[in-house]
Formats: sequence, structure tokens, C-alpha cells
Amino acid sequence: MTSAAFVPLLLLALTGCAALPAYGPARAPDEARADAFAVAFLDTIQAQSFRERRELCGFFVLQPDGQITATPPRGGTFATCEMDAPRAGSGIFATYHTHGAYGPDYDNEVPSDLDLLSDWEFGLNGYVATPGGRVWRVDFSDRNTVQVCGRGCILVDPGFVPEDEANIRPGYSLPDLHARADSF
Repeated sequence: MTSAAFVPLLLLALTGCAALPAYGPARAPDEARADAFAVAFLDTIQAQSFRERRELCGFFVLQPDGQITATPPRGGTFATCEMDAPRAGSGIFATYHTHGAYGPDYDNEVPSDLDLLSDWEFGLNGYVATPGGRVWRVDFSDRNTVQVCGRGCILVDPGFVPEDEANIRPGYSLPDLHARADSF
């Protein structure tokens, strides 16, 4: 089964129907450890994402010995990145993706509503890196997204132009992101 993460067909999610995810981690590392790994890893792929002006995406995996690893980044487009659905029992506990290079026509300093819906379709948390150097965690169980670390905590796109910084909140629900998208 192939699913396009970040540009999904989410009929169940969009209609508000509560359904059990087809995928999801059997076990996951504690949140602080997962967040620290995500920040460190996303920092290592930011330069490539900026240089190539495209999103990079993949999965974080909890190995049987407890080590956290990442799948090799898959290249997407300027504003999307497709991933295959995770295999059950693979140890995958979260997705990751960058928002690529700065684009003045994109609200790319926060996760999009599709970012949240895509991770929730998989039944996983997710991590998003922004051109301004922020890292966000999409939380499957709480159904929201929270800023793990703020602007400049990882590599910042040299072309980044801060805009509307005062209105970037520490967290968002799906309705909050819908309202933000409508006002952008």
C-alpha cells in the first residue's frame, strides 16, 4: 500500500470519523529522548533541504536494542514529500520532514494541517523542521503540534526572512491551523 504523506487522501479524517489507525508504533522511546534525536537529526539534513530547495522526509525507528535511527531522507518537491506507509512491526515510531527553503508565499514556519492529518493517518507522531530553524512535534495522541525548539535551534536557511514572528504560538490544534491557513 502506498500513501502520500503530506498530500494524503484522508476521507475519514476530513469527515471527523474516528477510526483506528492502520499503522502505529508497538513501542516508542520517551518523548524527551525522541525530541532530542529529532532535533539533532533534522539539523544534519537542513543544509541539503535548503540547497536542493525541497522537502526531505522519512521515518524515525526504535531498534530492538533501544537505539533510535532514521531512515535515509527521501527527496520531495518544494512543498511536499511522499512516503510509503510504514510496515507494522518495523519499529517506526515517528515521521520526519523538512519544510525546505524559505518561500514568501508559504506559511512554512508552522506545520500545515496536512502535516498533522498525514501523521495521524499513520497513527504516528511526526517531526517538522522549518526554514527558520524551528522543530515541531506532531502529537498523535494529543491531536496537536508543539514547538520542540524555537527559531534558530537548528540550521536556518540563509534566505530566511522572519515574518509575523510574534504570531507564531508554541502549539496548535488542527482547528487552529485551519484558521491560520485561512488568514495567510
